[in-house]
Amino acid sequence: MRNILIDIYKTNNLYSGLGQFSLNFAKAILERNPQDISIHLLYKQSAEFDLNADNFQFHKANTLRRFISNYPNKFDLWHSLHQFPSHLPPKNCKQILTIHDLNFLIEKNDIKKTKYRNRLQKNIRRADAITCISKFTKTMVEQNFDLGNKKIEVIYNGVEANFDQVLNKPAFLNGKKYFFSIGIFNFKKNFHSLIPVLNFFPETQLVLAGNHETAYGEFVKKEIKRHHLESRVHLLGKVSETEKLSLYANCEAFLFPSLAEGFGIPPIEAMMAGKPVFLSQETSLPEIGGKQAFYFESFEAEKMAELIQTKLKEVEKNPNFSKETKNYAQGFNWEKCISRYIALYQKMV
Repeated sequence: MRNILIDIYKTNNLYSGLGQFSLNFAKAILERNPQDISIHLLYKQSAEFDLNADNFQFHKANTLRRFISNYPNKFDLWHSLHQFPSHLPPKNCKQILTIHDLNFLIEKNDIKKTKYRNRLQKNIRRADAITCISKFTKTMVEQNFDLGNKKIEVIYNGVEANFDQVLNKPAFLNGKKYFFSIGIFNFKKNFHSLIPVLNFFPETQLVLAGNHETAYGEFVKKEIKRHHLESRVHLLGKVSETEKLSLYANCEAFLFPSLAEGFGIPPIEAMMAGKPVFLSQETSLPEIGGKQAFYFESFEAEKMAELIQTKLKEVEKNPNFSKETKNYAQGFNWEKCISRYIALYQKMV
């Protein structure tokens, strides 16, 4: 039986996209329970998650082994779930490197861009196989890095959201209608573009979830004050899974004007609730949202509001919209994702 290690170190922060991806990846492969390979999971000791399985082995990461590959078990394959892995495999171990995005090319200054570019090039050179979570990311990698003879395989993320339970509208809204968005507060999320849009929807609130104790969070707060919308924009900070699902389930629409995404899990989560989803036309979002989402052609408040108003009227007239949206979102499931990875594992070992 072949031994395969999966680096789920990013589960140390379950409020991040990478943390959720790593946790759900582990859950999905544990549920699949492949019989012909032995799965080992590398995690940070401080990570808080519930993954109990007698037929899998867990390895606590430590600082020394982060820089010196010195693990007691011999692994035939090492899967790094992120392009900048926390730990590196031994030299004689095959490696799969999963690349999520190249957002550093947009977010970082020239010095840091060079640093991250060199680091990723080294990781690509070290890997035996590369996967990307979207065709957009694949194209970006091909345009910016030397792949040698390596081919990139695109495997879409799985997305999971259980809306079968009863999810009441959040009490703090007192029954008022609201738009919803979620994400870590950094400039690429472009949340501030949503603030003036509220001026065109006097009966609607805006709810933003995610850690707003950041420099960009302070900027958003200033924009809220500048538009005198303190009573109508709600910054919730980090929310629990149940709170998140409730916010999706009861919103009028999900607004996601992000400028840079490697995939875009929140739009698919919102679609799983059958909600209208409004996205930017940037990076991977048109690929992931497909024809089922609506797209901002401009970030001018009036034009954004016009699109939302027009499309919500169309949705109201379409009795099949919610069902069609849910069906589309079901295409991004963990069973399909894990099946592709297990096939790759088997091919490589």
